Amino acid sequence: MQSLRYAIRNDLGKEDVQWCLTVPAIWDEKAKQLMRTYAEKAGMIQGPHCPAGVSASRRGLSIILEPEAASVHCLESVYESLNLTIGDKVIVADVGGGTIDLVVHEIVEFRPPMGVTRVKEAVPSFGSSGGGTFVDIAFLQWVQQKVGCYEDFIRQGNTELSLRLFSWWQRVKADFDRSPTYTAQFMLRHSGLSEAWKNYDRAHHIHKEDKAYWVLTLNADDLRQIFHSEVSKVISLIEPYINMAKVLMVVGGMAESQYVKHAIISKFKNSGRQIIIPHDPGRAVCRGAVKLHMSKDYIQSRISKKTYGICAIRDAQKGDPENLIFINDEGRRKCRSAFSAFVQVGERICFGQETSRCFYSHTAAQLSLEFDVYSSPRRDPKYTIEADATREGSFDIDISCALHLGKRREVKVTMVFGDSLINVIAVPTNFVAPDNRKELTVRFEAS
Repeated sequence: MQSLRYAIRNDLGKEDVQWCLTVPAIWDEKAKQLMRTYAEKAGMIQGPHCPAGVSASRRGLSIILEPEAASVHCLESVYESLNLTIGDKVIVADVGGGTIDLVVHEIVEFRPPMGVTRVKEAVPSFGSSGGGTFVDIAFLQWVQQKVGCYEDFIRQGNTELSLRLFSWWQRVKADFDRSPTYTAQFMLRHSGLSEAWKNYDRAHHIHKEDKAYWVLTLNADDLRQIFHSEVSKVISLIEPYINMAKVLMVVGGMAESQYVKHAIISKFKNSGRQIIIPHDPGRAVCRGAVKLHMSKDYIQSRISKKTYGICAIRDAQKGDPENLIFINDEGRRKCRSAFSAFVQVGERICFGQETSRCFYSHTAAQLSLEFDVYSSPRRDPKYTIEADATREGSFDIDISCALHLGKRREVKVTMVFGDSLINVIAVPTNFVAPDNRKELTVRFEAS
């Protein structure tokens, strides 16, 4: 906040800020909601978890998917050199610390000299856990294998050495360029670890010259082994989609590594695709996040990762579980807990798209209609009691004022799909209720 006050105005407060939080595309809604809770607890935004007396932002938290933010930044910053047209597809691989996220965007609007102004998802976003942090873990495993007493030495309180070693490793990780003669050395002499390492080896009947314990040496073969698993993971995620795209863009902190850059370029240089790794790729997400928030219709359509619908009562069908079947007041067989889908997994959803269904009172004496919103990973879920169905929220409509209409009381439920939210709106159509409009907002898990 101090930096913002210096740059904008002295009296700027947190209540004036629109916070944009970037998250990996592979995160599920529970993880995103947890970040929202933490933002409230930190006093960034208002909400049930915000500490009392804190002047938090009145604006809602904007959750931005990291590869989408990177796509905005990259397409804006380098579009002049890409010769892109409507219909071209771009792969954006965000290779970060703990996740590898990929999106394939198809260009649907292009406005010179602005460049790309709208895209749509060509395939659902995808990815994996992995990235720079996993390379760091592989390095530490290599150190422990090389220096058998390393972990015990650090646990004994020698944390200063581990911090220096990790800082040195970050420089090596970025600088290694695949040269077969590359070596890097970390001095251990007089650190305490040199003597501990020598004593450990001798206790295990390993004898080397004293000076062999003075330095820790990484050569090119060691580094290739350390990088191999994560680089292979990145390439294997890109490879199935490379032929559908005109451009491959690679961003994220791990893309700052010379070895990673060379490995990706070497693998795909003969594919006929342009490969773009921008300067300072680790900042691409941050730079694109605000632009994406300001241009909410930049992503014109996404592909739903779940089926969304309402818990409903319908006519009983062959195969319905007996415990869900009941006889209504007209003597007809009905089935409760039916999943009435509004949008299916894999369906393309445009920004602002609306889908509506009408629901009716079940009995003539019914006083209210309750609506439970559910999601499911299945394309065609049958019931809301299925193990993988998730209740996203609920609300009810008072229909007691129109008892004269009996079972003809009709309520129209509409789902309006935003960038990452679904607004569920219920409005009576043939009568006026005390609360004539109810609205529920749930997170829309799109790819």
